[in-house]
Amino acid sequence: MMFGYGFRRVACSVLAATALSAVSSFAVTSQFRGVNWADKRDNFVSDVLVLSGMSLSDNYQSASVVADRVIGQFQELFGTNSVRIPVNEPTILKFWDTYTGVIDMGLSKGRIVMGYWGPAQPSGPKNMNDWWSMWAKIVEKYGDHPNAYFEIFNEPHMYSKTELRDLYAQWLSKFPNVPRDHILLDGSGLAWNVPDIADDPRFEGCLFAVHEYTFWNMSITTEQGWKNSFKGKVGKYADRTVCTEWGGAMSPGDKAGVHYDYMDYNSTPTNYFMAYIRGMSDQLREWEMGSFYWPGLRDGDWYSMTKRSGEGANI
Repeated sequence: MMFGYGFRRVACSVLAATALSAVSSFAVTSQFRGVNWADKRDNFVSDVLVLSGMSLSDNYQSASVVADRVIGQFQELFGTNSVRIPVNEPTILKFWDTYTGVIDMGLSKGRIVMGYWGPAQPSGPKNMNDWWSMWAKIVEKYGDHPNAYFEIFNEPHMYSKTELRDLYAQWLSKFPNVPRDHILLDGSGLAWNVPDIADDPRFEGCLFAVHEYTFWNMSITTEQGWKNSFKGKVGKYADRTVCTEWGGAMSPGDKAGVHYDYMDYNSTPTNYFMAYIRGMSDQLREWEMGSFYWPGLRDGDWYSMTKRSGEGANI
């Protein structure tokens, strides 16, 4: 596995900042020290999700082996206790017997957040009956598992504030036995606006999810600028919010016509990536907010904190 050492020193202190603290879920959210594990195509697909290192020929046992090794590496390298994985209708309704191998192994090692990714389209799920069936199947098996968490809709930008609130309220009504502190509600837009959702009394007891990335505003070039941007997305709800996606360059690459070599994130920022990583990690520590770096593993992604070698049982 390959990663930038400078980032490891900065980011792992974020992930492990309060690992030994005995805290309430609603005092801070540092109980989550995690990374995302993603499909190499990204998770916005219309068919079965295939996490990096897996294949459609996997079965429950082989998927368990891959998950054991991948999640074990996350724990060994970064001190994680949580992994965020995607779910969608085809994966749960057609690939369930295999995908549960990943989920079960993950739950045996720590927390698993299952977040819904829709297809890359400007509207909601193609078939709401399938969407509800997907969640019913997940909740039936894992709804009362102490390590299972449910992020109802990743980056729900296709809904207005009112529509999104009503969708979340309907979900809570359909699955009233899921503990509310195991439910994550994304802010409106691309998980940009937590207050849009969090000030609705119907969501008392739930957690909230926020995302922040450099490509949303590359004009911010200072650590304080990124802290201010992040604060604007969270508002006064930091004690109930988890940053389920944030990440930056972990290997050389090009962005907007500019080439970036390896960067030492311990150094004074010379570009927006460095300012972002330092500012974000500092604000997460300050709030004692749990987070999931994007991604811990995604084949071909220059943000990926690890690089995979091998396949299947030899991963």
